[in-house]
Amino acid sequence: MNDRPIRVVTRMLAGCLVGGLVLSAGVTARAEPASAKVAAPPPISKADLAVAKKHYADGTKKLKAEDFSGAFSDFKGANDIKATPEAEYNLGLCEDKLGHVQGAADWYEKFLAHVPEKMADKSSEIGKRLAEIKALPGKIHVESSPPGATVTIDDKPESAPTPLDVTLSPGAHALKLTETGRLAVERSIDVAFASNQTVSVELEAEPPPPPPPPPPPVSVAPPPPAAPPPPVVATRSQLPAFITGGLAVAAAGVGTVFGAMALHDKSQFDKNPTTATADDGDTHSLISDMAFGVAVTFGVTSAVLFLTKDETGGSASNARSSVASSSSDSSKAKSVTFTPVPMVGSHSGGAGVVVRF
Repeated sequence: MNDRPIRVVTRMLAGCLVGGLVLSAGVTARAEPASAKVAAPPPISKADLAVAKKHYADGTKKLKAEDFSGAFSDFKGANDIKATPEAEYNLGLCEDKLGHVQGAADWYEKFLAHVPEKMADKSSEIGKRLAEIKALPGKIHVESSPPGATVTIDDKPESAPTPLDVTLSPGAHALKLTETGRLAVERSIDVAFASNQTVSVELEAEPPPPPPPPPPPVSVAPPPPAAPPPPVVATRSQLPAFITGGLAVAAAGVGTVFGAMALHDKSQFDKNPTTATADDGDTHSLISDMAFGVAVTFGVTSAVLFLTKDETGGSASNARSSVASSSSDSSKAKSVTFTPVPMVGSHSGGAGVVVRF
């Protein structure tokens, strides 16, 4: 009697627990969005699986025979039908043996993404080999147009000009090419591991230098003032002085001749005093006196004309200015005039000079 209620209660609790789990699973299924569902791969037919197994078996045999190219083809055919970590490992191994390290790195990374437990021992081995592959340097062929440019990589000059081949570690590097007379070119290159690439650079000619600035204007000094014209000197003709001097000489000669005649008449009168002799003596003496007087007058006049200096006139402009500024001064200019005047008496003769200022 007592066990029956306990069994009933137990059954009721179990039924509630199972119902709650079913209800919870239903709620979870309804809450999950349709986009989160991953489409299951289409089922592989038994015939395709048989082909994949055959490819895998053939690839294994060829790999042991070191026919890496043939093994790669068989493993690739098997993996295309059904991808497996085993096929990915072997594909990477074939690419590595063939020297296709980049392809090997791709297959090794796929293998390491889902290593099965039975191949766990291969994980560290492939990881180490993958690190070695990714550390392999890349080869760069650098060429320029025109060739012969100096190459600097990461601020370190290379020993040879272009074209040249350099080996660089994976990563970004700064490349610079320079050549005399041409513009320098700088580039950043990204080097992948175990890669080969060519860098071609066109070096443009440097533009001509700008023309020099125009010279500053040269200040031209004004021309010096014209030299004043030489002073105008009014020259006086010496002809009057020569004429008066000649007349003085001639008059002196006449006076001398008649003086000698007068002395002769006096000597005759002393020897034989007559009226005619006395008259002749007086006449000759008068003429001699007059001639000497004229000689003295003309001699003085000639001397004055020779000794009188001409007044030096100023420049023509000053002379014109002086004349234009004061005409009254010209009218007041003083002049000296010498006029010889003969003097004759009943028993004497002579000459005088009239001076006018």
